[in-house]
Amino acid sequence: MPKPIILKPLPLVASLLFCLPLLAFAADALVKPVPQPDLSKLPPEKAQDLRQTRQEFEKVKGTLAGDALAQAYAMLGAAYARTGLYDAAMVALDDASQLAPNDGRWVYSQGIVARLQKQNAAAQSYFERALTLNQEYLPIRMAVVNLRLEHGDLENARKLLSEFTAAHTNEPVAYATLGDIALRQKRYADAVEQINKALALDPKATKLYAQLADAYTGAGNAKAAADARAKAGDGVPGLGDPIGLGLLEQRSSALLKPGAAAAAPPAPAAAPSGDSVAQATREASFLLTTRQYDATRLRLDAALKLKPNDPELLALYARAEAAAGNIPQAKARAEAAVAANPNNPRSQLTLGYVMEMANDDAAAQRAYEKAAAMNPKLGEANINLGNLLMRNGRYDDAAARYRAAAQAEPSNGEAWSRLAAAQVAAGKCVPALKETNDALAKDANNGILMQLFVRLTSTCGGSGAEEKRMALDYAGRMYRQTEAAPIGEAYALAFAANGKWDDAIKTQQAAMFVIVRNGRSRELPPYRQFLQQFQAHKLPDRPWAADNPLMKPLRPVPDPKPVAAAPSAPPKK
Repeated sequence: MPKPIILKPLPLVASLLFCLPLLAFAADALVKPVPQPDLSKLPPEKAQDLRQTRQEFEKVKGTLAGDALAQAYAMLGAAYARTGLYDAAMVALDDASQLAPNDGRWVYSQGIVARLQKQNAAAQSYFERALTLNQEYLPIRMAVVNLRLEHGDLENARKLLSEFTAAHTNEPVAYATLGDIALRQKRYADAVEQINKALALDPKATKLYAQLADAYTGAGNAKAAADARAKAGDGVPGLGDPIGLGLLEQRSSALLKPGAAAAAPPAPAAAPSGDSVAQATREASFLLTTRQYDATRLRLDAALKLKPNDPELLALYARAEAAAGNIPQAKARAEAAVAANPNNPRSQLTLGYVMEMANDDAAAQRAYEKAAAMNPKLGEANINLGNLLMRNGRYDDAAARYRAAAQAEPSNGEAWSRLAAAQVAAGKCVPALKETNDALAKDANNGILMQLFVRLTSTCGGSGAEEKRMALDYAGRMYRQTEAAPIGEAYALAFAANGKWDDAIKTQQAAMFVIVRNGRSRELPPYRQFLQQFQAHKLPDRPWAADNPLMKPLRPVPDPKPVAAAPSAPPKK
């Protein structure tokens, strides 16, 4: 029997366990069920779209975790917000912000919905919190500025925008709003300067000439005022806001931006201006996330007209076609992206992803290897390649790829989890436990590493009775923080490793209940496998059941298509 591993750093881990933050994988304990709103008052087409969106969400949410799961909840919230179902939207967006507490996008989205409900005090709280999380996304800052302007707090609004323009000199909306504030404060020379900066960046924003004329009048320059007023039109400076776009659809967004500086976000199919390819790319990514494939194609087509043969745009187009299930088109786009720049790692990564969907593992492997070689820090390339190798039974090679991803990004919980799974599949649970323990010595607050330690210690023959008792203690402390299903299963394994079969059975059943409660019943089979082993008083010999996606990685497939309702039976004659 192998010599038990000496777990030197664990006393430090134990001392810090009580102050662990909510674990990244504790999704089950964080989210609230999103209510099913009454759709009877909506137009039939919109109601059907929402039903399909909800069905797609319920199908996909069980396959996601972390930021990806948060985004899924946010997309559901956006769908409800677009049709005025704000109560359901707020629950979904709150779930998103709980799952990704450091992502200001979802808090900002809550603020937008609160504004739509005319709950301005709540909106202000959301917007200000979002700004503390994300200082760079101008629409968040503008939302805070607008509320301060409504309250007459001109000086603090000015400071917020001055901080931004000191580091970002290419946003006409920021300068236009500074000009508006200066005009209200009767600082006419400053108003002239700021508005002219905005016009230099966006000459089509001709509505600003009216404000410029007022500023020149206040400064005593009648001729310049007359010249400016003669140029006044209806154009306003644009503010790209794909988050607001997703929530407001075609509605006016004036409630988010002050008078002359306001501009409704463009409709999904609108062609971007010559200097807004990056904005079009962001919006296409957002539309793709919401599975609006036609709108995504229109946005990318418009961007490609301005920047033909761009590898990033072509790669994004390939992913859109792959998600929609158009594999030949996806392959053509991916190959075009690589041809446009063979040294672009993202293009190679996308080609590998598409070729996996096309069941061409050899071509996928070549593309992933090139992507990883070009950018060793591109964890997705190594993880995708590791998954491919795992499916083909090449466990040691898969472990090497997962290890590379973990070393490049030590906080990548997926990489560490998959590394442990590959090592166990190769019959190397003792090295897996040692490597996990070494990582814990460097990052004692890492909850995913702690869960891996519990699972590995409980199931590996190389761990002794004392280590298993230690794992039970740590698992219990984690379980008292959150009853998320993965934590519950780890705790059940620790009970089983210590011969506490009744406790193992009850805890595993509780974990399964959490999964059912959150509408993810299709995740139950691997949990059921462990439950049956506990009921037979048999300790599993691996940290996850054989059918768990960590042990048996899934091949990427297109997004599921909505299931058409069965036609109703004809009435009896």
